[in-house]
Amino acid sequence: MGTFTFIDLFAAPGGLSLGFEMAGFKCLAGVDIDQTAMLTYRKNFPDAIAIVDDITHLKSEDLLKRANINAADVNVIIGGPPCQGFSTVGRVKIASLVRKGVWNLSNSHPRFIDDPRNVLYREFVRIVKDIKPEIFVMENVPGMMSYRNGEIVSQIIEDFKHLGYRTEARVLNAVWFGVPQVRKRIFFIGTKMKDMEIIWPEPKFAEPEEATMNLDIFIKGSRLKRPVTVWEAIGDLPEPIQGRPGLADVPLDYDKQPFSEYQKWAREGSSKVHNHITRQHSERDIQVFSLMKEGMWWKDLPKEIKDLYGYRDDIFHDKMKRLRSDKPSWTIVAHLYKDGYMYIHPKQPRTITVREAARLQGFPDRFIFMGSRTEQFKQVGNAVPPLLAKAVAECVKHMLEEY
Repeated sequence: MGTFTFIDLFAAPGGLSLGFEMAGFKCLAGVDIDQTAMLTYRKNFPDAIAIVDDITHLKSEDLLKRANINAADVNVIIGGPPCQGFSTVGRVKIASLVRKGVWNLSNSHPRFIDDPRNVLYREFVRIVKDIKPEIFVMENVPGMMSYRNGEIVSQIIEDFKHLGYRTEARVLNAVWFGVPQVRKRIFFIGTKMKDMEIIWPEPKFAEPEEATMNLDIFIKGSRLKRPVTVWEAIGDLPEPIQGRPGLADVPLDYDKQPFSEYQKWAREGSSKVHNHITRQHSERDIQVFSLMKEGMWWKDLPKEIKDLYGYRDDIFHDKMKRLRSDKPSWTIVAHLYKDGYMYIHPKQPRTITVREAARLQGFPDRFIFMGSRTEQFKQVGNAVPPLLAKAVAECVKHMLEEY
C-alpha cells in the first residue's frame, strides 16, 4: 500500500501538516495567504508545494495545476479556516449580534456558510467539493460545539452531507496526546466512503485536574499517563539570547542533558536550538516578575504593584500570569506576540521565548520559525499542536488502510 497524501488549506505555519507527516502522510501542497508564515512552511516542508495566495481567488483547478497533481492524487484535505463570524469575535460578540438582529440562528438566516464573515469556511467547502478527497479534516474553535446547543456544528455537518460526506465532530484536548498545554479544539472528520467507520483518538494523558501529577491514573478503565509539565517541556533549554531590535534567530548549542521523555523527543533531528531569544523587558517588569510566584496572576498582585501599571482588575485580571513548572501550560494564543505577559517563565524574571512557546505547543526543535520575532510568536500562537494533529492523522490513516 502506497503513502497516503494530503493538501493543507490555511496551512501556515504548519502544525497540522507536521502532525500528518509524523503519522506517515505525504504533503502535496500547502496554501496560505500569510507570506511570512509561508516562509516557515517552506523551510519545514521542502518537498511540498507552498502556494502563497488568497484562497478566495484560487480556483481548485489552478491549485491542482500549481501543485502539479490531479484530484485523484489527493486522499485527504485538511485545514483550519478562520471563521471571523465566530472565532475572532467570540461567543459574547455573537450573542450581541443576535440581540441586534445581525445573526439569527433560530430561523437559520444567515446559515453559518452564508454569513459573509465565514467566507474562508465556505472556500474550504468549495475545494472539498471540487477535489472530492476520500476524507477531509477541519479544525476550529471548541466553542462551536456548545454554542446554541450545537446549531453551528449541525449546520456544518449538514453542509458536508450535501456534498456526500458523512461527518462527525468532536472536541479534543491537546494535553490528552502529550502536549504540555491545555488546549481544546474542535475537529470535523468527514468521509465520502459509504462503509468507512470514522475513528477518533483516545486520550493517552490525563487532564491536570484529574491527575495527581505524580502517578499515572486509571480513568474509565484505561491507564492514562500524567500530563507533561511546563518544566518537563522547557527545562533543558540553554539560557536564551538577550533580545534586541531586529534580532530574529541565533542558533544555540544544547548545554544540558534532557531529563524527560518529552525533551528527548523534542530534540530528535535537531543539533541546535533556534528561535530562543528573549524579549526586552523594562526594569519595572523584571522587578514585578521576580515578585510573582509560580501560578500567580495579575489579580493576585498587591495593590501598590498594580498601581504602577494602572490596569483595571475587572478587565485585566489575567494581564500577567506566571507559568507553573509542575503543571501543563494554559492555552497558548496568538496574543502572545503582543507582550507575552500571560506567559511569564516559571523560574526566571522574563516572558517565554518563541522556542519555549513552540515546545509548549508540541513542536519539535527541528521545526524552525521564520520572520521577525513578533511574526514567530504569532505563528506559534495560531498553530495546531502537531502532536494533537498526529493523533487525529493516525486515526485517518487507519480509516484509509482498513477501507
